[in-house]
Amino acid sequence: MPTIADRILQPDHSNLEFSFSPFLKSQFAFGLDSNRPVCRLYLQGHCPLGNSCPEKHHTSQDRSNTRQNTIVCKHWLKALCKKGDACEFLHEYNLRRMPECYFFAKHGFCTSGEECLYRHIDPDSRHGICPWYEMGFCQLGPDCRQKHIRKAICQLYLTGFCPRGKECEEAHPKHVTPPFPPQKRGTAGVSDMQAPRTNDIHVSRNVADVECFACGKRGHFANRCPEREAWKSAG
Repeated sequence: MPTIADRILQPDHSNLEFSFSPFLKSQFAFGLDSNRPVCRLYLQGHCPLGNSCPEKHHTSQDRSNTRQNTIVCKHWLKALCKKGDACEFLHEYNLRRMPECYFFAKHGFCTSGEECLYRHIDPDSRHGICPWYEMGFCQLGPDCRQKHIRKAICQLYLTGFCPRGKECEEAHPKHVTPPFPPQKRGTAGVSDMQAPRTNDIHVSRNVADVECFACGKRGHFANRCPEREAWKSAG
């Protein structure tokens, strides 16, 4: 028998029922048992209750072919999803499986702050493995914005050959110099403006191949055509 203090500090909410609870159960399947049976009418092809049916409208085979139970449906959060149980996303309020916040991913901050319902993923976690660390040494150390994954060096690879190849779980040091220096945390990586562009390289033309559109002769441009200067002086 719980004491009065236990009832105050740890109240039992299992018997509470709100006036809007039936609406949440029928429209959003909120509060329904996840182990409830599959609707037999749905398995036969059609259930007249539709989304209002208290039983499941999907089978285990349907779940294996979809992305259900991985990411929460963003349309369901706004009560706009029309797929119901046929939706390939999760219809459940789960903070660990919320979709990514578009505003935070684009601008690096979110105006909603901690009250935002979507996930705020650290930009540094998106970067791949540091090629300098993979080669053997990274001068930035823990300040590097890329991942430093510590692995034991493969002794077979050091002796000259590893039969496991790419499937080897130990490190195979690479001796190819990366194209760009390592980047510090919090700084912008190598962007398209910093990367070399082949389209912007100006290739000089051979003057002997240039044809003047003023006189039709080769070997000079029209702005330096000698006959054009002669025409001006004659006119």
